[in-house]
Amino acid sequence: MTHPFTAWQHSGRHNQLLLVLISLTLCAMPLSAEGPSIEIRGVSGELATNLRAGLSLVTEPCNAPAWRVKRLFRRTDSELDQAARALGYYHIQSEKKLQFKDSCWQASFDIKPGEPTHLETVEITIQGEANSDPTFNKLIQTSAVKKGSQVHHGHYETLKSEIERVAAERGYFDGRFVRSELKIDPKENRAAITLLYNSGKRYRIGDMALDQQTYDPELLERYIKIRAGDPYDSTALSNTHRALADSGYFQSVSIKPDFKGAQNGTIDVQVALEPIKRMAYRLGIGAATDTGPRLSLGYERRRLNRLGHRLESKIVLSQVDSSLGLEYLIPVQQPHIDQISFRAGYRHLDTDTTTSDTSTIGVRAVGSRNGWSETRYLDWTSEESQIGTETTEATLLVPGISWAKTKADNRILPRKGYRLSLELRGAEEALLSDVRFFQLEAAAKWIFPLGAGRLLVRGDTGLTLTEEFNKLPASYRFFAGGDQSVRGYGYQALGPTNSEGRVVGGRYLLSGSVEYEYPIKDDWSAAVFVDAGNALDGWGEGLKQSAGIGLRWRSPVGPIRLDLAIPEDQSKDDFRIHFSMGADL
Repeated sequence: MTHPFTAWQHSGRHNQLLLVLISLTLCAMPLSAEGPSIEIRGVSGELATNLRAGLSLVTEPCNAPAWRVKRLFRRTDSELDQAARALGYYHIQSEKKLQFKDSCWQASFDIKPGEPTHLETVEITIQGEANSDPTFNKLIQTSAVKKGSQVHHGHYETLKSEIERVAAERGYFDGRFVRSELKIDPKENRAAITLLYNSGKRYRIGDMALDQQTYDPELLERYIKIRAGDPYDSTALSNTHRALADSGYFQSVSIKPDFKGAQNGTIDVQVALEPIKRMAYRLGIGAATDTGPRLSLGYERRRLNRLGHRLESKIVLSQVDSSLGLEYLIPVQQPHIDQISFRAGYRHLDTDTTTSDTSTIGVRAVGSRNGWSETRYLDWTSEESQIGTETTEATLLVPGISWAKTKADNRILPRKGYRLSLELRGAEEALLSDVRFFQLEAAAKWIFPLGAGRLLVRGDTGLTLTEEFNKLPASYRFFAGGDQSVRGYGYQALGPTNSEGRVVGGRYLLSGSVEYEYPIKDDWSAAVFVDAGNALDGWGEGLKQSAGIGLRWRSPVGPIRLDLAIPEDQSKDDFRIHFSMGADL
């Protein structure tokens, strides 16, 4: 079929064009303007960095007045000495030179740092109730301040700040340093640290009432991580705030400890909760090469009763993939189960390879296990699909379970993170199904920082075990190709074919991608990538490959991607343009 995002086609070879574009992308780096030369020789690493950072001279440009450069140059002896002392070097010697040339000035320093000073004794004592708090013991044990270590004023100040921070987070509000000393004996080249911290009494939670009348208190108990009478713990309060905010029941969540009113070892906590609006409507407009223009309409009844029941419905319209769904959600509190939902839906899929109509009624239980999101489900599915020239009708009762885990340093634009998922499902002819089968799907994506850019690695695999593959409807067969699979090929255009050359889907799936993304300006970045994959009937069959370049924009509504991909197999297309949007993980 043809739709507005049908691949652009052009005769001839485009590999040379791709190589030129990749070269231009990688070379689009601004050249640094020539500036003053300040060379520091004889040292390296942190000491060299600190010495350079301590020089006032580094801020002067080439056209700075000579008198000002000379004045700052005279200060360098004391500045270098101070910067070296901060890292434990108390016997630094330097030879320096300043030159003025036609284009700019140059300064050089030959450094002899001398032997660093080490800590001969380290005495860190915690008095008060914190003496038996393992958090403080762990902090001290992992600190860089240890007997025999090199003097480092930054590490010393950091340890003091960390002790005060942990005390505040753990409720030792009366804590203070009785003694804090860093003594240096430059002649003997030795030093000593003495820290005596008296934490006083650890405060406990006094009154902690949830200011809300909308929901049954028992419903909210699962989100409360700290209660009246418990020792004060800012981490537990933060976890409570996050759990209430993520529950979906409240428009705003405010948790404020009453520090000013704290007395007699107790501190009250004010918890103000503003419920979300009872009803919500959503309108979404999007587009992707795989599905074409897309319109979505959603309705949510967020508060059906005081027990937190919800009703959600959504309709998605596009030329390729349209669906209608209704789901009733019930919160529960059982091991590994947070929510049970009943759902019904209809989907119409019309690609270049298949046409299918699928009706589904199901129940699912959603929860977590060992840091993984876990979903258990049971779906009754009735599907009629046109695959190539064959028509398949099937009714299936499909139980399944899936696990997923996502971790990222930034949800909007992660520089480091990963997403992992695994799903198992199947059906049995003896249990209201027309065909017996078992399927496994696994997917992974990793993002790593690499220089100024990011390296993105993705892999997907799937397998089907069945003796009657021809009875499986389209939604339970594997296809490859498209924006999220192997770029350069059409959506679901890759897979085993029938006698007429029409793609009919495969028992197995294997695809992967390696992509490097480099920032070029503001919210824009460029990418180069290589994709490979296919849907297969046997693991020995070959994979289709492609390569290309892309442009990325961090838009206000999320990342938007535009890719030019050249397929290895150019029997259908010399190249394809792919447009997609959505989160990286």
